[in-house]
Amino acid sequence: MLILSSDPGLTGALSLLCSQRGLLECEDIPTCANGTASGSMRNWVDAEGLQRILTAWSSRHEFAQHSVRAAIERPIPMPRLPAQTVASQFDTFGVLRALIGMKVGPGGMHIVNPNEWKKKFGLKRDKDESIACALRLYPTAAGYLARKRDHNRAESVLIGHALLMEIA
Repeated sequence: MLILSSDPGLTGALSLLCSQRGLLECEDIPTCANGTASGSMRNWVDAEGLQRILTAWSSRHEFAQHSVRAAIERPIPMPRLPAQTVASQFDTFGVLRALIGMKVGPGGMHIVNPNEWKKKFGLKRDKDESIACALRLYPTAAGYLARKRDHNRAESVLIGHALLMEIA
């Protein structure tokens, strides 16, 4: 079984896990300018770039030959965040749902709440904990999780692993 998982947002990430082979791929969500020089949402998810990533992964890992499921973290609006941040979270979430949804079968999309998947790993808010936990589970992920800012990659891996634990 293959799991596509994502921590959405403009600094989010996307991972591909296999129930037998572990972590196969991990990338930042591609972004691009939306064409406005100022104002809110100067950048948004690069849907064409994301589609290229998913198509390459689908070909390289033969999605057609496997059961493919997806887990995407549900964005939680936080009143303290700027409106642009909240808008970009929901924009990215919608694009991910649409493009990933085309790669999974009926009933294959799982939307997960952050508190629920983090509870499975005993995680709080410390982003370094997410990196450490992902590296314990997938030591070969070190190349993907080498920078402090790779906590979103780590969280995308953990979101996918939480789904694997749930359906195993």
